Amino acid sequence: MVRLLDLLVLVSGLALLSSLVHWWWRPEDLFLVLLAVAAIRLVVAPVALPHWRPRRVLVIGLALYAIAYSFVTVTRHLTLRTHALDLGYYVQLTWNLARGAGPRVSLPEMHAWGDHFSPIMYLFVPAFWVVPGPVVLLVAQSVALALGALPVFGIAARRLGDERPAAVFAVLYLVNSTLHSINVRDFHAAALAIPLLLAAIYFAEAEKPWLLAAAVLLTLTTREDATLPVMGLGLWLAIARRRWFGGGAMAFGALALLLVDTRWVIPFFRGEPYPHLARYAHLGSSVPEIVASLLRHPLRALAGIITAPRLVYLTALFAPLAFLPLLAPELMLAALPVLLENLLGRDPVLFDYRTQYQSFVLPFLFAGAIVGYDRLARRRPGPWPRTPLAVAMLVSLAMAAGMFNSLSVERFWPKPAHRMSWEVMAQVPPGVALSAQDGYVPYLSLRPLVFVFPVGLEKAGYVLIHTPSLPSKKNREVTMAREDGTVTLTSTTTGRVYTYDVAAERGPTLLLRRR
Repeated sequence: MVRLLDLLVLVSGLALLSSLVHWWWRPEDLFLVLLAVAAIRLVVAPVALPHWRPRRVLVIGLALYAIAYSFVTVTRHLTLRTHALDLGYYVQLTWNLARGAGPRVSLPEMHAWGDHFSPIMYLFVPAFWVVPGPVVLLVAQSVALALGALPVFGIAARRLGDERPAAVFAVLYLVNSTLHSINVRDFHAAALAIPLLLAAIYFAEAEKPWLLAAAVLLTLTTREDATLPVMGLGLWLAIARRRWFGGGAMAFGALALLLVDTRWVIPFFRGEPYPHLARYAHLGSSVPEIVASLLRHPLRALAGIITAPRLVYLTALFAPLAFLPLLAPELMLAALPVLLENLLGRDPVLFDYRTQYQSFVLPFLFAGAIVGYDRLARRRPGPWPRTPLAVAMLVSLAMAAGMFNSLSVERFWPKPAHRMSWEVMAQVPPGVALSAQDGYVPYLSLRPLVFVFPVGLEKAGYVLIHTPSLPSKKNREVTMAREDGTVTLTSTTTGRVYTYDVAAERGPTLLLRRR
């Protein structure tokens, strides 16, 4: 029986490797088969784990993650699978900061702090002085998220008094599917809060107040609603760590900053009220109104949370940690402000475990899992229990199986159509106003004006389009007519006609120059 299972493990592994080289089946499915066969093999006849040094496991895992996800995100960009929102947006924002033009964007045209207040982007300015472009942000994000394994290891080692289970928690962090999903969804300033919040929790545990303050201040620069996890962090410090004054001041200060940002700062830069509260219109139109509604009608608000998609969301967040965070109610209280932000919203993207909106939740879940595991272990004498860690690892790997699709040659190797698009994009003059379809925008955001086609046709001197997508369901606002080297675009909403000369064309990619 054991030899048969060993053979099946070998065959499954070879099948997975072959699918990465030549796509004959989805690598994700083959990895799940391999994982299932390997799990059965280990149950039937357990094997001794190699005696690796925990810190070596940490360093190797961190390096592998940073390299793998830098590769995945950059190759996604090269194969036109990144987007104007949000990679193109952050590239243009950072480029404008680097050249002294201030936090301006044209996706849409506005002061960037009128959308989200993210001054942490100033930290990337020196890199843009040297190598401006999307690759800098994609690699930096992958490295930053990988570094989150360090405070996870530190928190677990201090709490558990043993670096071996601490290394397991660090690996659980690195293979977490939500972390992976956040990483591959272009670039988001909010994602940088993950290692910062984890560092803040570690510094609080290690009694290092100045480093805690620095981590909290940097967290607050990622986005205006980073005040919510900081508020939760303050509650945890006050209740669990008995730092009543410091924790209370942090919580109330974060709440006050949220009110100031949403009531005055962002509306000042935007010229109109803070826009993102529209997701909570059923509760109120301002932060005080929303809070008052929750306090007056808590059952009505909670009733809206009990829906199948939201329960699936919560399950997907807790299952990779074997539901251990539930054994640490003080850290779940800390996570409550952010969880409510996601669960109370009417926009489904908020309660999707694969989106960047989970960046403020993950740190509390991992800290809670460590505390929960410690409490579970203390209930029984003997060595550290392996079952919850094994279950967590199995579920985490199963949910992270999709990563293997991104490592497939079929996905990362550029096709002729991609190369033709690169050639055409290289002919777009620098600095010109441009309206381009979504996948092209991140390449061409190093300019004052770039729009997502068909937005900006009245201002753009050049237009870059993927011809098979016109007409399409996504581009009903514009019709195209072509006669030799002349192309006419007609707006179906305004009736305005724009005439262009063909400046370059390769395969499906067409560059137009306005007459």
